Amino acid sequence: MRLPTTVDEVDRLPANELPAILPLIDSLSHAECAALLARVAARLASLTTPERPQPPGKLVTARQLAAELSLSLDTVYEGARTGRIPVALRQGRALRFDPQAVRRTLAS
Repeated sequence: MRLPTTVDEVDRLPANELPAILPLIDSLSHAECAALLARVAARLASLTTPERPQPPGKLVTARQLAAELSLSLDTVYEGARTGRIPVALRQGRALRFDPQAVRRTLAS
């Protein structure tokens, strides 16, 4: 990769190439280095990162979900196993459900 020598060249670089030029900037004079590092830092800071999904509302156990929706516990587990009932969290064997998401899924 060729080292950009002007701020305009840095602006034209694809975002995924910006981190690769950081070690190369060391070979420039102090003034050039400072200007390019400032521009690279500004570009990197402006890149958006994918947002994490919002956590679900109150999570409940399979037993609590069954009681809340008047379903049998076996029906809840079978629905979770087959994907008909969405599971909000799996930790080992423990399953947690978002009742609102389950209601929306069952209603559709």
